[in-house]
Amino acid sequence: MDDLIFTEKAKETFEKFLSFWPLISRGLYKEKTHKALEYLLFKNNEHEVTKDIIIKALQDTFPSFETFILTLKDPTKLSEIIKLQKDIDKHNPIIKITRWDLPEITIKKPVRDVFAFLASPRIGGNTDCILDSLLEGAKESGCKVEKLSFSKLNIKPCMGCLECEKRKGETFCAIKDDMTYIYKRLQECDAFVLGFPIYTARESCHTTIFFDRLKALSDPWENKKIEPKKGALVVTWGWPSEKTYQNVVHTIAFLLRHFGVEISEVVAGCGFWDAYYQKGIARLDFSGLKEAQKAGRALVSQ
Repeated sequence: MDDLIFTEKAKETFEKFLSFWPLISRGLYKEKTHKALEYLLFKNNEHEVTKDIIIKALQDTFPSFETFILTLKDPTKLSEIIKLQKDIDKHNPIIKITRWDLPEITIKKPVRDVFAFLASPRIGGNTDCILDSLLEGAKESGCKVEKLSFSKLNIKPCMGCLECEKRKGETFCAIKDDMTYIYKRLQECDAFVLGFPIYTARESCHTTIFFDRLKALSDPWENKKIEPKKGALVVTWGWPSEKTYQNVVHTIAFLLRHFGVEISEVVAGCGFWDAYYQKGIARLDFSGLKEAQKAGRALVSQ
């Protein structure tokens, strides 16, 4: 980055950010930030990188690292946020449930059968609570709704045997467990809803196992094993910011599209951390749960 001019504060801030990460990653992060800085300098007609410009570049480039960036931008604010989550304020809770504003998708098939899968270890937890609100909205529209929970099923990890690829057009895995029924329901339902929490900046291990096993519906000859259908995501995480893990949500939406599920609704909940990591505390955000119900109604509308 010798071609950019840094103030001393900016240089110190950027070097501290890079020091957070293992040596294997620093070159990549440095290169990505460099490109973001060049754009910001050009856009704002600036010639020198200041601390504010560094912070803006990091926020734009690495949204999932919001907590670390806040330690550079405003450590006092970070301490205040952490303090707020030590005790529950029922009148002004730090949790927030948000329905995303998404573009309309082109799948117009009528939705009469909704299949939902909870990829969370916590039955009755906050992901489950929000998922139930979305499904309630679908039920209100007269749809058949079925929800299965990973924790109540026998689902083994993928063995990587690739038996699912050996016979053209066949769909089912060599492992015979409860995923066999899930394959069937994914094929026959009109809409699919996936609920999962984000742990340590990525989807829960239950979600990972689900997608690994979903490879049995992936065809190397590209025959359609699942007809295109609408889908929805219910996602929760601890840090109290609506944008922190949007990248994880987009990755999951991409994976589901590979299996014919086009996401038309996303409901995300944040702030479930420390004292707020209690089962069902999502109910404190009454208006947010109402938005989840609206998402369910919209999912099944024509």
